[in-house]
Amino acid sequence: MKRKEFRKLISVEKAREIINSLQVLPRQESLALENAYGEILAEDIVTEINVPPFPRAIMDGYAVRAEDTYACSETEPVKLKLLGNVQAGSNEKFKVSSGESVEISTGAPIPEGANAVVMVEYSSEGDSTVSIYSPVTVGENIMKAGSDIRKGERVLRAGRKLGIREIGVLASVGKKDVPVSKLQVGIISTGDELVHPGEKLTPGKIYDANSYTLYAGIHECGAFPLLYGIVEDNEAAMKEALETAVSECDLILTSGSTSSGSGDVMYRLIDEIGETLAHGISIKPGKPVVIGIIKGVPIIGLPGNPTSALMIFNEFVAPLLRKALGEDKVLKKTEKGIMGTVFRSEGRQQFLPVGLIRERVYPADKGSGAITSLSGADGFIEIPSSTEFIEAGTPVEVTLFGKVEKPDLLIAGGFCPGFDLLEDLSGLRLRTLYTSSSGGFSAIAANTADIAGVNMPSQDSRGPDGILYNIPTIENMGLLDIALVKGYRREVGLLVRQDSPVSGLSDLPGKQLINRNRGSGTRALLDLKITEFVAGKGISKKEFTDSIPGYTSGAKSEVAVCEAVVSGKAEVGVGIRNCTKKNGLKFVKFAEEEYDFLIKKEILETPEVRRFLEVLNSPEFASKLPDGLHVYERTGEIIFFE
Repeated sequence: MKRKEFRKLISVEKAREIINSLQVLPRQESLALENAYGEILAEDIVTEINVPPFPRAIMDGYAVRAEDTYACSETEPVKLKLLGNVQAGSNEKFKVSSGESVEISTGAPIPEGANAVVMVEYSSEGDSTVSIYSPVTVGENIMKAGSDIRKGERVLRAGRKLGIREIGVLASVGKKDVPVSKLQVGIISTGDELVHPGEKLTPGKIYDANSYTLYAGIHECGAFPLLYGIVEDNEAAMKEALETAVSECDLILTSGSTSSGSGDVMYRLIDEIGETLAHGISIKPGKPVVIGIIKGVPIIGLPGNPTSALMIFNEFVAPLLRKALGEDKVLKKTEKGIMGTVFRSEGRQQFLPVGLIRERVYPADKGSGAITSLSGADGFIEIPSSTEFIEAGTPVEVTLFGKVEKPDLLIAGGFCPGFDLLEDLSGLRLRTLYTSSSGGFSAIAANTADIAGVNMPSQDSRGPDGILYNIPTIENMGLLDIALVKGYRREVGLLVRQDSPVSGLSDLPGKQLINRNRGSGTRALLDLKITEFVAGKGISKKEFTDSIPGYTSGAKSEVAVCEAVVSGKAEVGVGIRNCTKKNGLKFVKFAEEEYDFLIKKEILETPEVRRFLEVLNSPEFASKLPDGLHVYERTGEIIFFE
């Protein structure tokens, strides 16, 4: 048989271009949760419940009204009537009034009327009474409903490899069946010299290593390997194996028979029954590579030499598989970094969940009972008991949670659906901590976030209609070496049921309101708009707000606001337009607000931030923004504070 010379060798860059252009399309199937470990998530997971679904105790003790404990001390305890006991999992109902309490176990639902839990260590129980020796504040030792995961939140993104943490998150939001991507990759090893491991070696034979290294590599990438065994250097046998694999697989990998020797036939078969895209790459080791397509199925012929085959797999095939499955990051087991913020330890040995962002390490712990402490972490650092304080800039070593997807940017601030769009269009991995606008400002001031999403209004003559966004807060906090990037505008209004008679702020008196939390820009805007509304009407703002039941309430998200209105717990909510359609609510607009981005000046020119800003200014972003959000003439404008 005649030799055939390599076609013109292509460069590594050209090889990547060809391989990345191959249409490798995974299939989707549903797996039971217990069988989903190691698989690749095919769809975004948006939770349909709050986690926890109800306010729950995080300590054993007594559920009380916090105000009943304010005057107590170790020497002068307060004595409260004991109504009964609530265990974890119990549905027993109690209503705690002034002077009353309920014994409660960790994980049990907080009784109606109670707003704090006194730890059992600071109490003593008597005959139908309990004595409290230490005061508590509102919310102390309580995990609020949705404080871990909020209803409507995207908890896992399509393309995420499902490890221990992800399986826990899926279970916690009630997912029994999981949509996963299945990418079937066929493996064909060729060569008369090959035998299977475990068989006796005879003269001239070697063990087939490629089938098993490729199998492991494919599996590690999240794809599903199919072994077709060893095929001898025979054109008819190879053709039969290829045709079987083409009918069953989404991608085929062969090893051996790709060179230009007289016994090498793989490249000729691809020419015969398909199309050859390239034969030979200018790389050492690994030159004899053939890339082709047979009946629409991509095929990559790897060299027979195990080292060369593995080299080509790691450099070209593994990235293709990860890209096809949405998991294109190469990850390490340990990584060195520096603490990006001050951390005070508990004075005992600790494994602290942390996030890694461009070699900076940040604590990712949300507190007791929060499973997203792990889903939001890349690994952990071990803190010995002798260490009570870690300064920013301290070198640390992070033990990674297996193969993790490190975020490109850490975002803090007020929730906005625009972030999901920015993440999807930019290809960046954003880790978002929804802390409200005031929390976003604080995170930038403390150097614990890269970007803050902020929408904080202030009464200021420099702004249109006397309202200026974010700049007065920056000035009042004395923030320097930062940039304020103007974002987009959001419609803000009242959220009501479809049959509600509410048509504006004038209808709020007497209506049960669910307001946003203090520190939220939306709540601050409502305050300003009510101030404008009552001006000249002969009543004070306090008189007006006192006439609105629930005005002092404070939901942490628009999702919680919508849920309260839909369930009938409130007649009116306040929030942005976006969440009304999916909840079947009516939107009564009363303003448009400006949602901006606060960015540390030192990272403004990093590739990640430049990509973020590029997408923010793109026509595609403008055209795909959800209802009620829109760009305007100032979008992308940068204001420096130095």
